Amino acid sequence: MYNQSHFLGKFAIVTLTALLTLTLFDSNSWWRILLLAIPLTLLNLFFTGLSLRDAWPRLLSASLQGVLAALFSFLVGLTGLLRVTLGTLVGLALLLALLEYTLARFFVQP
Repeated sequence: MYNQSHFLGKFAIVTLTALLTLTLFDSNSWWRILLLAIPLTLLNLFFTGLSLRDAWPRLLSASLQGVLAALFSFLVGLTGLLRVTLGTLVGLALLLALLEYTLARFFVQP
């Protein structure tokens, strides 16, 4: 299992990238992005556990986590709760993948 600092670190990364992309460029309210970051973090942690268990390469794991976050944000955007554009989703995926790749060594592997 993951400890509390691992969850908070992932939550900070996901929240920061979502606030930078979805709030700044698509004019979504910040509290909606904070609520979106919770399931995105849980999804990210689940996928991190899958990729560590199978020992995937770090670059592949980070890029898939970014794409998965963008896909989930797109699905939430279909409900009308968020306003998303294609460029913002691409930016979210790239920024999250970059941060996951560079900061993955700081997270202790379970």
